[in-house]
Amino acid sequence: MNCFFADDTAILAQGSTINYVIHTLQKGLNNIEKWCTLWRVTINPGKTHAVMFRKGTSRKELKTLSFFDEDLTWDKEVKYLGLILDDKLTFRSHLKHNTEKFWAKVHLLIPLIGRRSPLTLENKLLLFKQVLRPILMYAAQIWGLAAFSNRKKAQILQNKILRIIVNAAWYVRNSVIHNDLKIQTTDEFIKELSRNFFQKLVNHTNPTVLDQLNYTHNNGKYAFPYATTKWSTPPKPP
Repeated sequence: MNCFFADDTAILAQGSTINYVIHTLQKGLNNIEKWCTLWRVTINPGKTHAVMFRKGTSRKELKTLSFFDEDLTWDKEVKYLGLILDDKLTFRSHLKHNTEKFWAKVHLLIPLIGRRSPLTLENKLLLFKQVLRPILMYAAQIWGLAAFSNRKKAQILQNKILRIIVNAAWYVRNSVIHNDLKIQTTDEFIKELSRNFFQKLVNHTNPTVLDQLNYTHNNGKYAFPYATTKWSTPPKPP
């Protein structure tokens, strides 16, 4: 299955054996090569990455993929549309990336949301909801099924920033702060976000998107090669 968004292209393959998955991926890469050659589109193979989503498989055991006469290495993780996908789908790297972006933005906003800020509590919460939380919760519809130990890190960050905003004393419970501010916990927010997201998919016009609603896990093997392509001519699907 091919996925296109702006200048990002992804090939997805699933199968009961690793050899079948790799064969399918190579076939997809070959088709893209032919189309790019026909339409004179240039692709940088150095920005093309491959990931095998499967437990217990060493990357050394995987056959090498070829793209424009260059061998592609199997990576531990890949970044696609801002979401970091690791080969075990734990989303640890993505949550770490979100955390670093979150704190970088917090440092910029501290003069506005800090304890000494003259802003009203209402405006501080508005900055949290409109600027900080979207960074922390980016792609939560996908990584929301990560292990509790990983999701808990996001809740800890939210607790810290809310305590700063209200200048809470050490003995005030986080649950009390959330209730008083009428702020959802991260898990509650993820559930609502995911519910709205998947409800919208039901009426989506793209058949590929609709197929995802009927997905059932069958213990198969997954691979995900990702390419960043800069189009030099108006693209047409291969």
